Amino acid sequence: MAESQATPERVVLVGFMGAGKTTVGPLLAARLGWDFVDMDVRIEERLGMDVPTCFRTLGEEAFRAEEQTVARELLDRRNLVVAAGGGAFTRPETRTLLRRNAVTVWLRADLATVLLRVPADGRRPLAGNRDIMSSRLAEREAAYREADVTVETSDVGPDAVAERVVLAVRQRVE
Repeated sequence: MAESQATPERVVLVGFMGAGKTTVGPLLAARLGWDFVDMDVRIEERLGMDVPTCFRTLGEEAFRAEEQTVARELLDRRNLVVAAGGGAFTRPETRTLLRRNAVTVWLRADLATVLLRVPADGRRPLAGNRDIMSSRLAEREAAYREADVTVETSDVGPDAVAERVVLAVRQRVE
């Protein structure tokens, strides 16, 4: 969170696919009385195609550029919970935008939990190859560790995770 601000304008959930960002985000927003935005959904609306189609037709770099654009657009939104895409926080420019006047929360899930939660059905570009998922998770953890707060989501239900995030954010800003 920005040092000069006592209360965050946003809470940004980061973490690997299957960590719970899209599920926990609306629960957290309801507890805070804030709005919720899923960056992947926003990108799908902007591009008129789902994420796997975007990866196949435009490529990952184009998708990452869209993430950065959406992160920039959300800067002027207040009282907002954001679910960032799994790779968004790994890009330094996007990470900087997501952190501005926000508390960033790494929803951490171990690989076994991710593999149980994410079906290899093609709805997520990387989920079809379990070896790639394992290596990507390992690669991304260093970036995720840069979040302000870490909340474990393995073996914890979404309501409990949302409550843990509320408590962690409150402790962070007090």
